[in-house]
Amino acid sequence: MTRTRLCLLVSLVAVAALAALGAPPAHRIAAAACTRNAGPADIQAAINAARPGDVICMAPGVYPPLLFQNKAGITLRGAGRHETIVAGGTKDSMLIFSSQDLTFENFMLFYGHPSNAYVWQSQNIVFQQMDVGGGGIGIHYDVGSVGRITDSIIYAMAGDAVLVRRRSNLVVQRNWIVQNGGVGVSTVGEAATTAIVQNVISDNQGPGVFAGQTPCSLLPPGLVDVPVCYLADLPAFVGDANIILDSNVIQASGSTGIVMFPGTRGVMRNNHIWRNKLTGLFVWGANMSSDGDEYSGNEEHAIEFRAYPDPLKYGVVGPYFPVRAVGLINNNDIHDSVVLAETGRLGGGVLAQGANLDVTNSRIHDNRGIGVSFVNTSLGHITGNSIYDNRGSAICIYRAGAVIPSGNTIYGNVDNTPGVCRETTP
Repeated sequence: MTRTRLCLLVSLVAVAALAALGAPPAHRIAAAACTRNAGPADIQAAINAARPGDVICMAPGVYPPLLFQNKAGITLRGAGRHETIVAGGTKDSMLIFSSQDLTFENFMLFYGHPSNAYVWQSQNIVFQQMDVGGGGIGIHYDVGSVGRITDSIIYAMAGDAVLVRRRSNLVVQRNWIVQNGGVGVSTVGEAATTAIVQNVISDNQGPGVFAGQTPCSLLPPGLVDVPVCYLADLPAFVGDANIILDSNVIQASGSTGIVMFPGTRGVMRNNHIWRNKLTGLFVWGANMSSDGDEYSGNEEHAIEFRAYPDPLKYGVVGPYFPVRAVGLINNNDIHDSVVLAETGRLGGGVLAQGANLDVTNSRIHDNRGIGVSFVNTSLGHITGNSIYDNRGSAICIYRAGAVIPSGNTIYGNVDNTPGVCRETTP
């Protein structure tokens, strides 16, 4: 089987899976009338000649890679997601350079390398009602670009589905982002803000969402020690990306559900973080608030806040490190975490290691391990929670700073005494 046919087969399998789930909701407005029509033979000429306000309508067919350079105010519209196909092959399916106010809608971007769409130093670049399948990276916004991806399907990428880098800002809303080989939505580098709203991010091999500098190595699951490549240059992995997560489903990742790397900031509300192969939310030397979120069936822990590089290296890695993790867990439902498959251990609800963390007004129940653990210099409040039916202690406090548990309803755990650490796994 040729490589192209294999990729097409993978894409068709993904389409079938998506059909079973249902298409993303369409939030359409009345379409502007076509001002130009084009086919595969003359599409690039039509783009080159287009002026602000033009709507280029593409006939059904398979199109070569497209280039938008120094263009403004143009809409490119296909005849349907599976009728009009822009195929990259060994090239990017679409390149957008130094442009603004472009809208792409109702066609397929297929099998582009390195990307299906690459956006560079461009503003207000919108992809809507798109099918983005196969290839290297799905849609890549780079170097101060701004845009939006809505009501689309991004699947079967070898790497990340959506990649946001180097001071770019993006809204990702109402999409299916599934079955990709890398991260679902990845925000990398400095001063980027990515708003991720009302998406299904499912069955990706990497984390569902990542924010931070590019890792030098994966962190070993179930351990605190980090690979030596981080210790060789600690500042290199401290970024300042920002993410907003609102009303998403992030599930069945082959790795962690959400990863916040050192220096990053985030706000979460009303998300469902389900059945990820590692911790649901991992905050490493970062700042995150989680309000009204549900964590269910995640492996290792539901939530972990950890100092960077690790909470055990105080005084031995320079004057500016570790960077403590900081956050608030409020009004969450945290339940049914399972043990880490590699070790048969852990499976807790909330774990703080070298963190300043408050856990308030949440339900923490039916987890395989300890309900809430504050260890290794962590400090904060554990207040007003219902902590019940966990197969470890309700609240574990060990080698911690000032931790104040108060006003919690505690019952049915292996040990209900606040501060006692009883781990029942394996």
